[in-house]
Amino acid sequence: MNNEIIDSSKMMMNIMGNSLFMQTDNVGSVWKRVVSKIRNFNDDENNDKHMPIGERLAGNTRVIDLKKGILLVEVDHPGWVQYLRMYQKFIITGIKRELPELKINTMAFRQTGSSARLNDDYEERLANARKQLSQKLDEQDKEIEEFLAKNNSNNKTKE
Repeated sequence: MNNEIIDSSKMMMNIMGNSLFMQTDNVGSVWKRVVSKIRNFNDDENNDKHMPIGERLAGNTRVIDLKKGILLVEVDHPGWVQYLRMYQKFIITGIKRELPELKINTMAFRQTGSSARLNDDYEERLANARKQLSQKLDEQDKEIEEFLAKNNSNNKTKE
């Protein structure tokens, strides 16, 4: 047993080291770095009038969640989604190069202020639906048995 005394921040980092929260934070910084590299053919390096599209995208988007290979990205305005879809392959490839262990396959989007989130695991939802259906069938079987028992007792009294 290790009797080393550690501070609370180190303890929290040890506990949360493998959590999705920490991964998403890491993905967020990689996201900004990769998206900032996007250049449009109209982006002129010597033009001081506007920022390149990648830097504007990075400033108006952020990573919210990552589940089952789907990266949920929040955008300030719906127009940014069109740009993100256009550069989706570039972005995913860039993130995969820096964080290959995350296995990101696609991206989903939501607008700032929306509470949209990635769905729970399909298998979990399917198991819950099957459980509910099984309970309903058990209840119906019980009702049928009670009905048949009642009818049998009524038929015997008539005889």
